[in-house]
Amino acid sequence: MSERAMRLASGRQTGVTVLGDPAASRWVMFCHPAPGCGGFDPDPLATARSGLKLITLDRPGYAASDPWAIPPQPSPLRWALDADDFLARCRTDAESIGLRAYEEVAVLGWREGCVYAAALAARLGRQASALVLVEPMTLRLAARSLRADDVWDARRFMPDPDDDTIVGLSSRVERMLATAAMQGDAGLDGDREAVKQRVVKESLRAVRAPALILTGTDKRMRRAAHAYARQLQEARVALTDAEVPIAAHWGRVLAYLEEDAR
Repeated sequence: MSERAMRLASGRQTGVTVLGDPAASRWVMFCHPAPGCGGFDPDPLATARSGLKLITLDRPGYAASDPWAIPPQPSPLRWALDADDFLARCRTDAESIGLRAYEEVAVLGWREGCVYAAALAARLGRQASALVLVEPMTLRLAARSLRADDVWDARRFMPDPDDDTIVGLSSRVERMLATAAMQGDAGLDGDREAVKQRVVKESLRAVRAPALILTGTDKRMRRAAHAYARQLQEARVALTDAEVPIAAHWGRVLAYLEEDAR
């Protein structure tokens, strides 16, 4: 894993975390949940074996990223502009020495991060090779989740922190939350405002990439997954009984991003 900070065209500094193969030509923009930040790896061994480079930009106010400059209001669309600027700078830097930064770029979202993943995939248009949404949340679900009393509790992400079926998972979730909280609630407050912007349907309708939606069997999550799928041009919904779908099926997610979506 590598971490660094980058100054964007907006003037904000953003934290950048890279997982997987740093030399891979297939990039995945990983949109973290809320609260959350880069550095969380659902299954480090599977990630290391993949031929993918997973990049997470800490959203404003989390970890190493500057908070939102207000006005205008925080918005998934504003964040997608920052992410697009990051990719453009990577391309420019690589081209300046006669290289290509990447051959393909896909987008991955987890929980509340799916709102941002949809916005970024829409922004990229046909440049995006695939979109994966794990436990996507409607804006109403996301808003309710972000106002819960236990919003910083690791049990929101894994109901039984003592279950070490996936070795080290609880410590990785707790480390993500501790890093995300470096600026207190600054990032969380930004996400709370951003999910008020009703842009999800508009974003999903503009996505051109094939999509895989993975979620649990809980009624609300199933409904949210199918609500997302109805707006996408090409989407497959997969249900699982796993308590932490992104960890239990990380190998499947990586395989889809590597091969199935091509």
